[in-house]
This record gives sequence, structure tokens and C-alpha cells, in this order.
Amino acid sequence: MSKNKGIVLALVLIMFMSAIETSIVSLATPTMQRDFNIDTEVALIFTVYLVAVVFMTPIVGELVKRINIKLVVLFGISVFIIGSVFCGLSEMTNSFPLLVISRIVQGLGAGVMMTLGQVIPKLAFPIPQRYKVMGIVGSVWGISSIVGPLLGGAILESLNWSFLFYINVPIALISMWLVIKYFNFEQETVEKTKLDYKGLLIFYGVVASFLLIVAEHIPFIVRMICFIILIALVFSLYKVETSIKNPFVPIEAFNRKIILVLFTDLIYSTMLMGYTIFMPIYLQNEQGFSPLQSGLTIFPMSVGWLFITFILGRLDKLKLKFIYMLAFLAMFVGSFAMLTGVEWIVIIPFAVFVMGISFGTVYTKDVVVVQEEAPSQQLGSMMSIYTLFKTIGSTTGSLIVASIYVLDLSFLNYGIQNIMLYMMLVAVTLTIAWSIIFKETKSI
Repeated sequence: MSKNKGIVLALVLIMFMSAIETSIVSLATPTMQRDFNIDTEVALIFTVYLVAVVFMTPIVGELVKRINIKLVVLFGISVFIIGSVFCGLSEMTNSFPLLVISRIVQGLGAGVMMTLGQVIPKLAFPIPQRYKVMGIVGSVWGISSIVGPLLGGAILESLNWSFLFYINVPIALISMWLVIKYFNFEQETVEKTKLDYKGLLIFYGVVASFLLIVAEHIPFIVRMICFIILIALVFSLYKVETSIKNPFVPIEAFNRKIILVLFTDLIYSTMLMGYTIFMPIYLQNEQGFSPLQSGLTIFPMSVGWLFITFILGRLDKLKLKFIYMLAFLAMFVGSFAMLTGVEWIVIIPFAVFVMGISFGTVYTKDVVVVQEEAPSQQLGSMMSIYTLFKTIGSTTGSLIVASIYVLDLSFLNYGIQNIMLYMMLVAVTLTIAWSIIFKETKSI
């Protein structure tokens, strides 16, 4: 196997383990509810995982500046394996607290893997080849939601849900061997710069304040206090980071394009989380589908995702804004089809296929835009921040979309229709935002 193929395969496996954790585990949520005799608490297994990713992600950019990237990747995979094994053991011991704690450990490892999965292509491949590599790596999110529901459904049909976590172990061991053999990069540099502890602590304060504002069961007065603290911390962070040479958050790297892309990714992540968690619940609880049947029903979304990532490079002649507008239109069309035709099960494959095209377009273009716009010396930090925005979107999305799902809207019959209405409104809002804010015509 050539070095390039080895790197790509390692990236695919690393990203697959991170991406599949939501889609494969979401199928088991009804079973976990019954086994642990819990109700909405089951959302904790997604929330704590994503919060752990949020906690770990900012550190990764600093680690790769100071430690050989191969060692950082191996550390992330090792932590992820440990968390996966103990998640599986929680089924044997019938301990929901053990599952929650183990998901935190898993999330810490995933935070390392997800971030470095965006950094390594920049180090290993020039831009023409990197676009293809990013298409392959980006499509892993689509592939995982094909394989996740199918593999998860098959496992739940014949085994218990603990094997949803054990399946990560052989994949992780293979990826570790590939990392050891192939992850040697000429562009990699190890710096001896002083860590910006003050900026790091303030940044964590910003993230924590934001998560408390959007968290469930938080009194209104506490939310208001957190909002005030958030504003103060943002101003403090800006003041601190613009006054030092090697800031934790490279403020000067944030141009209009990167800011717009980051917020687009954050909002899209809320929608993906809503789809991933609640579509299986709808199909199994409302339609009476088995886990395997629900996996087969929703896999066309991943086909759409995979399809668009392989042809996206050919659309480079189109203006960047136009490509995003097409993605938002696809999201609107898919959500509208689901909203109006949810009673007819034949509508779902078409709708989720179109939505998959939208997700695949946005996620692939977002990461390439950040890679190309970020200064080379700040690549690790910027990709950490990019991953953080995506993860915050997923973390808050699990809470926001859960609230939307249970809303009693008299003109809608099912909770999944509430989510589709939310997706339509988001697509329209993003279309307006890009029309007003994005001015540059150069394509990336």
C-alpha cells in the first residue's frame, strides 16, 4: 500500500469511528430506554459525548503545535477505545451512570480524532489532490449514516446494543497500525511557544456560558446571568488575544468568509443532530419499524451525501455563494417533502436523499474554505475552532431539536414534522444571510 493510500485509509477509519457514534447509537435509544427504565434522560448519552468533544477540541490545536502529530492521533484513538469498551460493559452491569461516564471518555478521544481528521489532509496533500481527499473524508459522514443504521440495525436484530460500541475496537486497532506506519509529514513543525493559558481559560468560559444558556432546566435568571457573563468574556477574550504574539484564538484569522462558514456549520449541525436522533425514533415508535427497517428507510440520505461529495470538485467553476444557495434549496425541498408527505412512507427516501445532498455540500465546502482561508501557522487552531463550532451545534442541537420535537402544534400531526418545519426555516434564514453578508465572488 502506498503512503498516500495508507493516510487516506487511516483518515477514513478515524473519521468513521467519530461519525458513526451518533447514527449507530441513535437506533438503540428506544432499547436503552427500556433496559435502563429511563425516559428523556437517554439524551444524556448524546449530550455528554458532544460536551466532551467540545471540551477536548480547543486543546488539540495547541497539542499539535508542541507534540508530534502521530503521538496526538494515537492518544486520541487510545482514549476512544477505552471509552468504547466501558460503554459496552455498561450493558452487562446494567449501569446507566457507567454508560454516561464512558461516553464522556469516548467524547474526549473523538474530539482529538475529529479535529486532526481536518488538519492532516492539509499537511499531506496539495490542493488539487486534497479536494478529492476531503471529498472522500467528508463522505465518511454520509457513509457512516449508511453503514450506521444498517450495521446498527443488524446488530440489534441479532445481538445486544453493547456490540454497537465493541465494533469500534477492531477498527481502532487497524487505524492505529496505519497511523504508526504512514503518518510522517514534511510540513509538520513542532514549536516551543508558550501556551496562552489566559486565553485558553477565557475561551472555555465563553463556551461554558453559551452551553448553560441553551441547556435544559436552567432558571431564566441563571440564563440572563450567563448571557451577561458571556458578553463580558467575549470582550475580554478579544482584548487579551489581540495583545499577545501567539494567542490561543487567532483573532486576525477570522475574516468575513470564515465567520459565515463557521456559523453555517454550527446551524447545520443542529439540523443533522435532529435528523439523526429523532428520525429513527419516529420510524420505530410511530411507524412500528424494526431498527433494521428504519436503517434501510433512511440510508438514501447518505447516498445523496456520498454522491455530492464526489462531484463537488467539478462544480468549482460556480460561484461559492451559488453552491451554498443550491445546498439551502435542497434542504428546503427535502424538508418540505417530508413535512407534507410524512404519512406516505415512500416520500421519506426521496426527502432524505435530497437532504443528504445539502448536508454533503455544506460540510465539504465548509472545511475546505477554512483550510484555504486560515494562515498556515494557525491551521491547527482554526481547524480546532471549526470542529468546535460543529460540535457545539450538535450539542445544542440535541437540546433545541428535542424541545421542537415535543411541541404541540395543532396543524402538524407528528413530532418529526416539527423538525422538518425547523429545517425549512433554517434554510430560508441562511439563504437570506448569505445573500446579504457574502460579497466575495471568488470560488473555493
